[in-house]
Amino acid sequence: MAEARVVLVVGASGAAAARIAERAATAAPGFGAVGLSRRVPDGVGSWIAADLLDAAGLARALSARPDITHVVYASRAPHAESGVEDVGGNLAMLRNLLDAAEASLPRFAHIHLVQGGKWYGMHIGPYRTPAREDDPRHMPPNFYYDQQDLVSERRRGKAWAWTASRPGFVLDVVPGRARNMVSTLGAYAAICRELGLPFDFPGKPGAWEALLEVTDAALLADGVLWMLGEPRCADRAFNVANGDCFRWRELWPHLAELFGLRVGAVRTMPLARWMADKAPVWERVRARHGLVLPLERVADWAFADFFLGLEWDVLSSMAAARAAGFTGSVDTWAMFTEQIAGYRAARVLPPA
Repeated sequence: MAEARVVLVVGASGAAAARIAERAATAAPGFGAVGLSRRVPDGVGSWIAADLLDAAGLARALSARPDITHVVYASRAPHAESGVEDVGGNLAMLRNLLDAAEASLPRFAHIHLVQGGKWYGMHIGPYRTPAREDDPRHMPPNFYYDQQDLVSERRRGKAWAWTASRPGFVLDVVPGRARNMVSTLGAYAAICRELGLPFDFPGKPGAWEALLEVTDAALLADGVLWMLGEPRCADRAFNVANGDCFRWRELWPHLAELFGLRVGAVRTMPLARWMADKAPVWERVRARHGLVLPLERVADWAFADFFLGLEWDVLSSMAAARAAGFTGSVDTWAMFTEQIAGYRAARVLPPA
């Protein structure tokens, strides 16, 4: 039908983008979805294989799908956990995509940028919380700033619009993606249990006490699709978080119970170093329970050191989204419980 919105999800093999593509394809009335990444994953539906750094090839690839109307950009250049990411590379990829969309998509109406809490400098140090979308920027570099400035400038005088979402840490059941809070904590817990150790908190003391929020991937998908369809959202950014918050000191005992462990102490130890020799321990667990993945595809210890090392509140305001009509929310404690169960059902984490 002529009014159908066909969403191109760029970087669709990533954790957040995969759920957006799924929701657009199956759960959102009036939407269809097309994925884009360098390689086409096995067993997927509609997909485009293209390299965002190959401008000519990208334009050719998009020209084969002139029905695309909306673009969700959730791709990032490779990065470590250092906090400063590749501004030039991230900007080049988005610029090539915009060029290709304007040249090859006659129905192009909207581009959405999936950003994150680093917009507010949560990776640098304490900042004003709850963060609001119009808060002052921190000292650059920050590739989110350059990308939003690019789309804002390019949008002038054009018929298409832009929006941006700013989730917290995005959590989902994604077997094989190690950079995930739930699977990484689950692997740490399984190794503690195998070694007969308590469930010590390996992060920093300040992180034990600080407020933290996260974003369920399905909630983020709902928020993004809402922005694509809500005219009041045009040319604006919105925080998208579960709507509650927690302290590790309160959630940690709950996680310990779910993992079948006794709560330990706050014992700061960089996991990237302390877990470097634990693959044989994991293999014992894996063999006993018939788990399907090696440790390097379950846990990202550098990522754990990052999210367990934030000694300041990480919290954003949902007031702007609520005022514009978004009502979605998720109970974070229940989400952790459900996602741990999901990883167990997928035979990624051992049973309790």
